[in-house]
Amino acid sequence: MTASFWSICGSALAERLGRWAAPILLLLLASFAQFHQLTRDRRFLPDEAFFMTFARAAAVNGDWLLPGPLDKPPLLIYFSALSMVAFGVVADEDAVLHLDPLIGEFGGVLPNAFLAILLTALLARMAWRMYRCRWTGLLAGLLAASSPYLLAYGASAFTDMSLAFWSAAALCFACSGRWAWAGAALGLALWSKQQAAFALPLLILILLARGERRRAWLRLGTTLTGFSAALLIWDGARPEASIFLQAAVNNSPDTWLAQPSLWLGRLLRWLEAGLWLLGPPLATGVVLAGAAAASLYQPRAPMAGFRAQSLERALLLYIIGYLAAQGILQYNLYDRYLLLILPPLVLLAAGRLARLLHAGGLRFGFVALLIAGGLWTLAAGAGIGGDRGVNDGINALADHLNAKPVATVIYDPWLGWELDYYLGQWHNKRRVHYPTPAALVAGALALDEAGERYFVAPIDQPHEDWLAALREAGFGFAVDYERDRFLVYRLTMPRE
Repeated sequence: MTASFWSICGSALAERLGRWAAPILLLLLASFAQFHQLTRDRRFLPDEAFFMTFARAAAVNGDWLLPGPLDKPPLLIYFSALSMVAFGVVADEDAVLHLDPLIGEFGGVLPNAFLAILLTALLARMAWRMYRCRWTGLLAGLLAASSPYLLAYGASAFTDMSLAFWSAAALCFACSGRWAWAGAALGLALWSKQQAAFALPLLILILLARGERRRAWLRLGTTLTGFSAALLIWDGARPEASIFLQAAVNNSPDTWLAQPSLWLGRLLRWLEAGLWLLGPPLATGVVLAGAAAASLYQPRAPMAGFRAQSLERALLLYIIGYLAAQGILQYNLYDRYLLLILPPLVLLAAGRLARLLHAGGLRFGFVALLIAGGLWTLAAGAGIGGDRGVNDGINALADHLNAKPVATVIYDPWLGWELDYYLGQWHNKRRVHYPTPAALVAGALALDEAGERYFVAPIDQPHEDWLAALREAGFGFAVDYERDRFLVYRLTMPRE
């Protein structure tokens, strides 16, 4: 009797462990990929440096209302600031808080790395709920974990990763019919970035696909309105101009629509960037081809399959509409904007491919393809995410400039946000930006003092016209620093 009892317990435990082994391995794989990205020695891109300067000001100076020309909502910035406090803010003997810029990098990107891991788990769970198939859920998680977009933007300081996660959470709640929670998650997406408005049509499509009644619409609208109102109250409490007005100034084009002659070219550029969504372009092509082939095959689906088919149609319609809208609207062609369609694309691809990959050998081969694609992306990088090496060495440049005397003037036409971040929160230099050589000469001549002045330029940035204008005005200059990708010229005043 006792032996039989322990035998049954052992069998149940083995079955439960086997059931959880694959999800645990999936999360370990996603965590490995994101932590690997965290350890890479790379500097912030301009937008990252801009956002993380606000986060550092909150962490070090206590500027939690984020004063300054901010044009994005604060959710990710707050997460990053709290992470900086936890990992890097220290006090000196005078109780003044400091944050090393490189430690600030780690603290700043850590929240997005965790959001990428959570997004992987969320998509796996969502696929399982849609199709009631463990293999489909694992396939969705694997597609997400190996996606170059999650590898490029997970361990980053862009607000798009937070937007993608909370939008996917809204989608997850919507697919489960939990509309109040869906509105709350979409509200948090709005607190991450204004482009959360582009996720709302997907929830509306799911409302229609599920045939929801008025109560569901009211629950979604009520919670979303509450979070939106809270964001407006926060925005009104800031001492600076509204983030929405600042975003309009920074990003609003002359017209909402691009010229019709540009639509096809813009769409092709989006599709080119989209080839990295599910792996390197070859792997993405294989996945999409397999999903297309599987769409011709209708399995003997369980009852849950009928609801899944209506959700599939909503997801597909949203992806097509989003790409079309981005093609005709006059928006910047930043590849990170495609993060919004990654969750629906992963769910669609996983659902279709799971129908096709029944044999164990096929499943093993496909899993190996996705893992190999992810490892290749980790090793070789991806054709998305910007030039991660463009600011290599800017921390050494900042150290060189920080060693100059107090109030040294630094003329900086190109490195604004990046150099401000790496100079540190308490730097005592005067970094001055002029948009043209003529404006620089006029400003330099008008500054009536003999203190040290320096002109900073990236090596690959044409700056001969700037030096020629300084020379013509009587300034002398000599190379003071040349390293990595940066040059510093020491200027001498014109002789009277």
